[in-house]
Amino acid sequence: MLQRGQYDRAIDKASEKLMKKPDNGKELAVLKEAYELANTFDQERIDFLELEGLEESWVEIYLLYEEMNIRQNKVRRLPSQVRSQFTFVNYDQKIVDSKAAAADVSYRRGEEFLAAGDKLSARQAYNEFEQADLIYPGYRDVVQKMAEAEIAGRNNALFLIENNSGMVVPEFFDSEIKKVTLKELNTLWLNIDTYENESIDYDHFVILNITDISFSPETIERRTFTESREIQDGMRYQLDDNGNVMKDSTGTDIRVPNMITVSAEITETVQLKSAVVGGSLNVYDLRTDQLVKTDNIGVEAVFRHRFGEYSGDRRALSEELQAVMRGREVPFPANEEMMMDAAELLKDRSKAIVARNRRVLES
Repeated sequence: MLQRGQYDRAIDKASEKLMKKPDNGKELAVLKEAYELANTFDQERIDFLELEGLEESWVEIYLLYEEMNIRQNKVRRLPSQVRSQFTFVNYDQKIVDSKAAAADVSYRRGEEFLAAGDKLSARQAYNEFEQADLIYPGYRDVVQKMAEAEIAGRNNALFLIENNSGMVVPEFFDSEIKKVTLKELNTLWLNIDTYENESIDYDHFVILNITDISFSPETIERRTFTESREIQDGMRYQLDDNGNVMKDSTGTDIRVPNMITVSAEITETVQLKSAVVGGSLNVYDLRTDQLVKTDNIGVEAVFRHRFGEYSGDRRALSEELQAVMRGREVPFPANEEMMMDAAELLKDRSKAIVARNRRVLES
């Protein structure tokens, strides 16, 4: 590791061995050389950056001082006979000064980006303020500045419903669809409302445009069929080819399951009704007044109820058919109920489409 220039790895490995065996001269030599070379390279890099005088270099300078301090603390934890071979430096002031300078550079760059007034610059400002806060937690009012940049850089979208189907829908239909949990799709740079907030200037409208609402007739379908299955009906004696009862090795008569085939004739009735709602989900960019994305959307809510009767052996029926045979005819749901079922499906479908278009809404 030392020969390959992996000085910090060499320091870690040598320190591990010296912690167990402080008098290991070979490992001590490796530690001393790796420690000196690592610090020399870091200090030369710091000297160059300070000579170059670029503001953005303060972050790297701070990180280099931190690395040198961490390296030094590793050696300080070793047994005294090893520690005594090293001279230690107090980096505290260097770290504090470079840390403040690095945070200040990011803070001022953030202010410049934020002053530009556009969303992309505000997002860059947020990154700079976040960097300043990571380097120097609580630096000045950086947390407040991050909040300002987040608000300034965020896109806001409003989810709306338009009924262009020519059919009057009940009030609950709109309110039920607007219960869709689009807030779960929000990101740092995107907020989606389902009800208008008058204090927000929206960047996008997401419009669920309903163009078709239709209901199928209430239909009843019947079919008659036969079910058969093989079942066990008690036990019987096993016979040989001559018709005699077979015996086992103890002389006991051999008995086997008696399998028979049973059948039942079934008349199944199915009640059917459906509601279809179709249209499109359209994304409008209000800054350019352009339709930027459109997706077709359609759902079908289906009412399907099965019941019936049978004649013959009940044992021929599967568990599913037995449950169907216990059913009875029920009233068909009203159109309003079918609309409620369709609204539930529309919520899920709308959410899935909005999730796919999240990048469009963020840009």
